[in-house]
Amino acid sequence: HMSIASVVIGSTVAGIIRRASSSVCSFPIVQANKLPQVSLQRRRSSNPSLLASASNANMRVTESSTTITQNKKSRSIPKEETGIYSLFDKYPESDGRGVKIAILDTGCDLLASGLTGTTSDGITPKYIDFLDCTGDGDVPMNHTVADFDYATKQTVVGLSGRNITMGEWAKDVTTLKMGAVRLYDLLPRGVETRLKRERKEAFMAKHQALISETQSSLDKLNQLNLPSLDKGNTSGGGDNKEASSGDTKIDPQVKEVKELKLLLEQLKKIKESYDDSGGPLLDVFMFKDEGSEEDIEAVWKAVIDLEANGDLTNSIPIAPFGYARQVGELAFGSYVTFCIQVYDNGNILSIVTDAGSHGTHVAGIAAANFADASEQQNDLNGVAPGAQILACKIGDGRLASTETGTGLIRALIAAKKYDCDLINLSYGEPSWQMDSGRVSKVFSDAVHKWGMTVFTSAGNDGPALSSLGSPGSLSAPITVGAYVSPEMMVDQYSTLPPQEEDSPLQGASYYFSSRGPTPDGSFPDICAPGGAIAPIPRHSLQGKAQYHGTSMSSPNACGVAACILSAVRQNGIPNCGPIELKRALRNTALSTAGIVDPFAQGAGLVSALDCADYIISNHGKDGQNLDIDVTIPGRNQARGIYIRDEIELDGPMTFGVLVKPRFSHSIKKTSSEMDERLSLELDLQLKASEAWVTCPSSMTMLGGQTFSVRLNTEELPPGVHFATVGAIDASDPKRGNLFSLPITVIIPHSKFVSVTKPTFALNDNEHVSLNENGVDVSTTFELIQGSPNRRFLTVPRGAEWATIKVKSNQPTITSASPRILLHAIPFVRGDLPNTECQLKKIYQVKEGVEEDYHLRVKGGSCLELCLQLLWLANPSPASITADIEFHSLDVRSPTLIS
Repeated sequence: HMSIASVVIGSTVAGIIRRASSSVCSFPIVQANKLPQVSLQRRRSSNPSLLASASNANMRVTESSTTITQNKKSRSIPKEETGIYSLFDKYPESDGRGVKIAILDTGCDLLASGLTGTTSDGITPKYIDFLDCTGDGDVPMNHTVADFDYATKQTVVGLSGRNITMGEWAKDVTTLKMGAVRLYDLLPRGVETRLKRERKEAFMAKHQALISETQSSLDKLNQLNLPSLDKGNTSGGGDNKEASSGDTKIDPQVKEVKELKLLLEQLKKIKESYDDSGGPLLDVFMFKDEGSEEDIEAVWKAVIDLEANGDLTNSIPIAPFGYARQVGELAFGSYVTFCIQVYDNGNILSIVTDAGSHGTHVAGIAAANFADASEQQNDLNGVAPGAQILACKIGDGRLASTETGTGLIRALIAAKKYDCDLINLSYGEPSWQMDSGRVSKVFSDAVHKWGMTVFTSAGNDGPALSSLGSPGSLSAPITVGAYVSPEMMVDQYSTLPPQEEDSPLQGASYYFSSRGPTPDGSFPDICAPGGAIAPIPRHSLQGKAQYHGTSMSSPNACGVAACILSAVRQNGIPNCGPIELKRALRNTALSTAGIVDPFAQGAGLVSALDCADYIISNHGKDGQNLDIDVTIPGRNQARGIYIRDEIELDGPMTFGVLVKPRFSHSIKKTSSEMDERLSLELDLQLKASEAWVTCPSSMTMLGGQTFSVRLNTEELPPGVHFATVGAIDASDPKRGNLFSLPITVIIPHSKFVSVTKPTFALNDNEHVSLNENGVDVSTTFELIQGSPNRRFLTVPRGAEWATIKVKSNQPTITSASPRILLHAIPFVRGDLPNTECQLKKIYQVKEGVEEDYHLRVKGGSCLELCLQLLWLANPSPASITADIEFHSLDVRSPTLIS
């Protein structure tokens, strides 16, 4: 927090800036439903002078209990792909009603379209609360006016130095707390940039007009051919007798010339020294409303000098959002809405604003509700319009909306306090050490101890393998990859139809969707549509926007889960836990129509109706809500088998697997928890999905068992190979897997070329060749829409960097030159995030032009070179040649080379 001394603006410049600023847009107050006040063990609060309420005014209560959805189409927020309409048809009102979703993001615009008012039932408020978990908007309220008396004095000197005139709201106030905050400290980065530009343009226009007016006045006086002030006012001498005699008609004009020159000089200096880095300083006041006889609950309320003019006569005090659902709007043309929270017994006021448009868009995908959506064929609603939202801001505006571990933990604790069913976290960082650290522990507690299901994005760092981000790489959340269907390509991206000789558009993972496996072999869980046209904050100066990313697929899947929970609760299952829900989502996920990619899609595309039916059919069966940890003790407790480097192929191919149930209970077990432990005995069938994997046919799971898996990789062709070992209930195979072990094996392409056999044909159009020097490699790629094409090369011993040269393999390039994403990861050893060592470039193929890139490598490691055609630019195939040259400075002893 800035000290007060550092935020005072010079009065002259401040006055000019205030006069040049744009007018404030205001809107009326609406009385909202009153909810019980909730105090969180965090510091947060905010308040305004121009307010509105997020209310259910003008919202219509839906009367029909059955929704006819056969003719519905959702072009904005994809729903057909996940079977939502089929779920609605079978289970009416299963639109998320009764389900609470915590959105951990940049925060939300409480008045964005589709997100103000109520859920689909027309009664329940859409927002539960809005909390700033970062401390970004915290205002210390340490200054107190203890003897305030409105009857005798209506003004107070604020911390800005301005005299603040109070209104009728202060007539019963005896003690005022005071603080101050810079406007720009409350604004999202984009809004701050816009306001600075607009304010500067307004200031410069008005200031330049003043300069022009001054210059014009000076020019008119100069035309009078007046003497200089020094000559005209000296006694004796001089040729101008009238001036020397002190003629009053001339002396004032001469003085005015000098004053105008000085004014013009000062105006130009002000223009050159213009500084609006902090923005207006807003005074903040807070008092405790002791309530009336009808409402004896005392509550802190706040008033902000939003226009920074010292006039609070017409201001309306605002209470914490959970108490009165009041929403304010910051002034100066920002259009940023806010609410307040109060902490530490009134010593901290949290002014809660969003840190960007991301969180509103995510919330809109999950649960936007438009009152007239049921009457429209094009469904504008979010996936679960009946769900409520707890908005938790974890993006710190002081850090360009980056999240912090502290903010994440506070938000998870808040979700627990408000009894949320689901959490969506469309945030992430590069992954390094999986399932370790304080944040990972709290995520695990949220799922296993607090009973909340966490959905998170896989990350946007694909298409190369082992690019999965965090927390998507953790075990506790449900990690969601991004899928795009042909219909989405047409509806949202206006993709050109394929030419006659080309293949039709295919559903696929978005090229950017991060891929597994993690260094310890884990994968994303499911995939969901990764693009949407959804509401964004009003301060963006537009109602909706089209965004794509795994940030969009996660809330889509989370919304589907909310609808599923609604459906199963209607069928008498009130307590479907996070493990049961995750197992159901995975076991009912559909293999995508189009290009199947388990590294990005996990078990497949989420299927709403199948998942709900699965839960209803299998709820209460032995082990259905039991989490089972599967690890490889011999590989540092890895969660899967991941063979990447060629040297590992020559080692033992038999691995021990430890299967251990995870029971959730208190330190002192209850009798029911003891019964659960003692009665656990599951007869399981084990089955490998591929012939090159051998496993036992069965096992009995008690408290923790082991079995072995053997891999036969000798006959595998070059490339990446994926398999699973699944365990199903022998007495009830239809339940699907109770656990599965993912297995990834990479056979390097370079293994199949040598000096004696320099070329290996992959198919009729692609090959890998070893150059004459016996080190460098050349390979060709045939790229089709939606499908990444990978080459795996063992880096020669001693090599330290590689040069990758790419060029078109076609004799001529059509008018629509393809754009290609090149993604190379030189090694995966779990000691460094992929973002610290990878090469990632998007380039446009041009006839006769060769592009070259450089990448650090490690001798003996497996280098992946992945190329993917960007379908959004051009769905036509492309043929590419890549030359990979390895280099070394050869300055280290061979014994030191890893």
